[in-house]
Amino acid sequence: MLKKTKQLFKDTKVDAVVLRTSPACFDPCFFYFSGIQPGVLDNNALLLSPRKKPLLLRTVLDPEINAKGLRVKTVKKRKQMEAILNKELSGKRIGINGQRYTLASLKRLKKALPGKRFVDISTQLSLAREIKEPWEISRISKAAKITEKALNDLPKIFKKGITERQLALELEFLLRERSKDNVSFPPIVANARNSSFPHHFASERKISKGIVLVDCGAKFKGYCADLTRMFTVGRPPKKEKALYETVLEAKKFGQELSVEGARACDVFKQVSDFLKRNAGQALIHGLGHGLGLETHDCPPGFLKDSKDELKTGMVLTVEPAVYGKGFGVRIEDDIVVGKRKFRALSNAPKQLIPLR
Repeated sequence: MLKKTKQLFKDTKVDAVVLRTSPACFDPCFFYFSGIQPGVLDNNALLLSPRKKPLLLRTVLDPEINAKGLRVKTVKKRKQMEAILNKELSGKRIGINGQRYTLASLKRLKKALPGKRFVDISTQLSLAREIKEPWEISRISKAAKITEKALNDLPKIFKKGITERQLALELEFLLRERSKDNVSFPPIVANARNSSFPHHFASERKISKGIVLVDCGAKFKGYCADLTRMFTVGRPPKKEKALYETVLEAKKFGQELSVEGARACDVFKQVSDFLKRNAGQALIHGLGHGLGLETHDCPPGFLKDSKDELKTGMVLTVEPAVYGKGFGVRIEDDIVVGKRKFRALSNAPKQLIPLR
């Protein structure tokens, strides 16, 4: 992390950096540069300096922190915090993550540090995190394996008359129990026509005959997985089976294209064109996104207008989809970009998974 911090100061030319996280505004950069697992702290500040160890400011309400490579100071009152900020944040140019600061927080910071110039370094902070370290990839891989196993066990917890919401809750419990962590996002369970809406919320609809789309992810030590699997209640019609096979081929095609040097927009276009030719519908959303401390992490991913080039060590989802009037099919796996070949962190089955 020391190497990344040094590079950050070289790229931004700021004198110091102040990062904060709060219940109103989660900042993954706070946890990335502190090395603290998300969920341990929720209303704190982290000060970065080019010449000192990072300084964590904790309140008396927080658990004791003994993180390697960190200085830790306990703050009892706001005036004490302001005094520490003035002492530690030397120089005039102070870097902040402008994408994560609320107006109220920035106003308080400016009042506490008169005469300082605050510089938005959110772009450089994102770039620092876009290539994952081996230990980060290991955590994402573990989260993906936990998620995949839970999805494989879904037929065991499915029962007649269960609603989308009930199945989503059962799945969330399974993910939390096995990961000993949070979930990446509330699981999506979408049956029949509901599967044709990409951002469907699990409803009180009883799951009946037809397609069931399940999108979920476990977290492991703060790092997210994100997988989508397609299930079926009853024997699927030929149309549904054929569409599943087409989308699966599109996913494999997108994965094969995900190597160092490929342009994200080109990967998007080629997979979108493939679906247009073979399924009659181009992609209506991105082909995939970055994965890490957030479900939608940096880099932004496979977008139509992306200017990003893929680099070794980037972790992304690949999730082609086709949405019709009666049902939709989306298949999503997590991968690591390599120099000549991608590395799969998960693998979707070759066919629809029967629930009963």
